[in-house]
Amino acid sequence: MNVILKSLYLYSLCLWVGSMFFFTAVGAPLAFKALPKEDAGKYTGSVFPKYFGLGYIFGLVSLTSFYTLTKGVLSITSSLVLLLLLVMNILNAVNGLVVTPKASLLKAEFYRKKEDSYYDRFLKLHGISMALNAVTLTLGLMVIGVTSLYLSL
Repeated sequence: MNVILKSLYLYSLCLWVGSMFFFTAVGAPLAFKALPKEDAGKYTGSVFPKYFGLGYIFGLVSLTSFYTLTKGVLSITSSLVLLLLLVMNILNAVNGLVVTPKASLLKAEFYRKKEDSYYDRFLKLHGISMALNAVTLTLGLMVIGVTSLYLSL
Protein backbone atom coordinates (compact mmCIF):
# COMPACT_ATOMS: atom_id res chain seq x y z
CA MET A 1 0.00 0.00 0.00
CA ASN A 2 2.85 2.40 0.80
CA VAL A 3 4.30 1.89 -2.68
CA ILE A 4 0.99 2.91 -4.24
CA LEU A 5 0.70 5.97 -1.99
CA LYS A 6 4.29 7.01 -2.70
CA SER A 7 3.68 6.62 -6.42
CA LEU A 8 0.45 8.62 -6.26
CA TYR A 9 2.20 11.34 -4.29
CA LEU A 10 5.22 11.59 -6.59
CA TYR A 11 3.23 11.38 -9.84
CA SER A 12 0.60 13.88 -8.79
CA LEU A 13 3.12 16.35 -7.38
CA CYS A 14 5.39 16.16 -10.42
CA LEU A 15 2.53 16.36 -12.90
CA TRP A 16 1.07 19.35 -11.04
CA VAL A 17 4.31 21.29 -10.75
CA GLY A 18 5.43 20.26 -14.23
CA SER A 19 2.21 21.46 -15.81
CA MET A 20 2.45 24.74 -13.89
CA PHE A 21 6.03 25.20 -15.05
CA PHE A 22 5.25 24.36 -18.68
CA PHE A 23 2.21 26.59 -18.99
CA THR A 24 3.88 29.48 -17.14
CA ALA A 25 7.25 29.30 -18.87
CA VAL A 26 6.29 27.99 -22.33
CA GLY A 27 2.58 27.70 -23.09
CA ALA A 28 1.24 31.14 -22.23
CA PRO A 29 4.24 33.20 -23.42
CA LEU A 30 4.40 31.27 -26.69
CA ALA A 31 0.68 31.84 -27.31
CA PHE A 32 1.24 35.60 -27.08
CA LYS A 33 4.21 35.39 -29.47
CA ALA A 34 2.51 33.15 -32.05
CA LEU A 35 -1.01 34.58 -32.02
CA PRO A 36 -2.54 38.05 -32.13
CA LYS A 37 -3.09 39.40 -28.61
CA GLU A 38 -6.87 38.92 -28.59
CA ASP A 39 -6.61 35.35 -29.93
CA ALA A 40 -3.87 34.49 -27.45
CA GLY A 41 -6.07 35.86 -24.67
CA LYS A 42 -8.96 33.70 -25.83
CA TYR A 43 -6.68 30.66 -26.02
CA THR A 44 -5.22 31.14 -22.54
CA GLY A 45 -8.69 31.93 -21.22
CA SER A 46 -9.94 28.59 -22.50
CA VAL A 47 -6.91 26.72 -21.11
CA PHE A 48 -7.05 28.21 -17.60
CA PRO A 49 -10.12 26.30 -16.36
CA LYS A 50 -8.44 23.02 -17.34
CA TYR A 51 -5.12 24.21 -15.90
CA PHE A 52 -6.68 24.94 -12.53
CA GLY A 53 -8.80 21.78 -12.74
CA LEU A 54 -5.67 19.68 -13.06
CA GLY A 55 -4.28 21.58 -10.10
CA TYR A 56 -7.32 20.72 -7.99
CA ILE A 57 -7.00 17.02 -8.82
CA PHE A 58 -3.22 16.70 -8.59
CA GLY A 59 -3.08 18.97 -5.54
CA LEU A 60 -5.65 17.00 -3.57
CA VAL A 61 -4.11 13.67 -4.56
CA SER A 62 -0.62 14.80 -3.55
CA LEU A 63 -1.85 16.29 -0.27
CA THR A 64 -3.98 13.29 0.71
CA SER A 65 -1.46 10.67 -0.32
CA PHE A 66 1.39 12.43 1.49
CA TYR A 67 -0.75 12.92 4.60
CA THR A 68 -1.77 9.25 4.57
CA LEU A 69 1.89 8.22 4.22
CA THR A 70 3.10 10.37 7.11
CA LYS A 71 0.17 10.72 9.53
CA GLY A 72 1.58 8.20 12.00
CA VAL A 73 5.12 9.54 11.93
CA LEU A 74 4.92 13.30 11.46
CA SER A 75 8.32 14.94 11.58
CA ILE A 76 9.32 18.55 11.10
CA THR A 77 10.09 17.81 7.45
CA SER A 78 6.83 16.03 6.70
CA SER A 79 4.90 18.73 8.57
CA LEU A 80 6.61 21.36 6.42
CA VAL A 81 5.74 19.47 3.23
CA LEU A 82 2.11 19.11 4.36
CA LEU A 83 1.93 22.83 5.15
CA LEU A 84 3.40 23.76 1.77
CA LEU A 85 1.02 21.40 -0.05
CA LEU A 86 -1.93 22.86 1.86
CA VAL A 87 -0.89 26.42 1.01
CA MET A 88 -0.40 25.43 -2.65
CA ASN A 89 -3.90 23.94 -2.77
CA ILE A 90 -5.42 27.03 -1.16
CA LEU A 91 -3.60 29.41 -3.52
CA ASN A 92 -4.60 27.32 -6.54
CA ALA A 93 -8.25 27.30 -5.41
CA VAL A 94 -8.33 31.06 -4.76
CA ASN A 95 -6.71 31.72 -8.11
CA GLY A 96 -8.89 29.30 -10.06
CA LEU A 97 -12.22 29.90 -8.36
CA VAL A 98 -12.05 33.61 -7.46
CA VAL A 99 -9.34 35.69 -9.13
CA THR A 100 -9.24 34.26 -12.66
CA PRO A 101 -13.04 34.12 -13.17
CA LYS A 102 -13.33 37.77 -12.04
CA ALA A 103 -10.48 38.75 -14.37
CA SER A 104 -12.17 36.92 -17.26
CA LEU A 105 -15.42 38.80 -16.66
CA LEU A 106 -13.58 42.12 -16.63
CA LYS A 107 -11.77 41.27 -19.86
CA ALA A 108 -15.06 40.31 -21.52
CA GLU A 109 -16.63 43.60 -20.37
CA PHE A 110 -13.67 45.52 -21.77
CA TYR A 111 -14.08 43.88 -25.19
CA ARG A 112 -17.82 44.50 -25.09
CA LYS A 113 -17.78 48.12 -23.88
CA LYS A 114 -14.22 49.24 -24.81
CA GLU A 115 -13.88 51.13 -21.51
CA ASP A 116 -10.35 51.36 -20.18
CA SER A 117 -11.49 51.08 -16.57
CA TYR A 118 -12.43 47.43 -17.17
CA TYR A 119 -9.06 46.71 -18.72
CA ASP A 120 -7.21 48.43 -15.87
CA ARG A 121 -9.08 46.32 -13.30
CA PHE A 122 -8.44 43.22 -15.42
CA LEU A 123 -4.70 43.99 -15.44
CA LYS A 124 -4.67 44.30 -11.64
CA LEU A 125 -6.40 40.94 -11.21
CA HIS A 126 -4.18 39.40 -13.86
CA GLY A 127 -1.15 40.59 -11.88
CA ILE A 128 -2.57 39.04 -8.72
CA SER A 129 -3.22 35.80 -10.60
CA MET A 130 0.34 35.73 -11.94
CA ALA A 131 1.73 36.36 -8.44
CA LEU A 132 -0.41 33.59 -6.93
CA ASN A 133 0.70 31.26 -9.70
CA ALA A 134 4.38 32.17 -9.18
CA VAL A 135 4.14 31.55 -5.44
CA THR A 136 2.34 28.23 -6.00
CA LEU A 137 4.98 27.15 -8.52
CA THR A 138 7.84 28.19 -6.23
CA LEU A 139 6.32 26.29 -3.31
CA GLY A 140 5.86 23.27 -5.57
CA LEU A 141 9.51 23.35 -6.57
CA MET A 142 10.42 23.57 -2.88
CA VAL A 143 8.24 20.55 -2.10
CA ILE A 144 9.91 18.57 -4.88
CA GLY A 145 13.31 19.57 -3.51
CA VAL A 146 12.47 18.56 0.05
CA THR A 147 10.89 15.34 -1.17
CA SER A 148 14.01 14.48 -3.17
CA LEU A 149 16.10 14.80 0.00
CA TYR A 150 13.81 12.48 1.93
CA LEU A 151 12.63 9.91 -0.61
CA SER A 152 12.29 7.26 2.07
CA LEU A 153 9.23 9.17 3.36
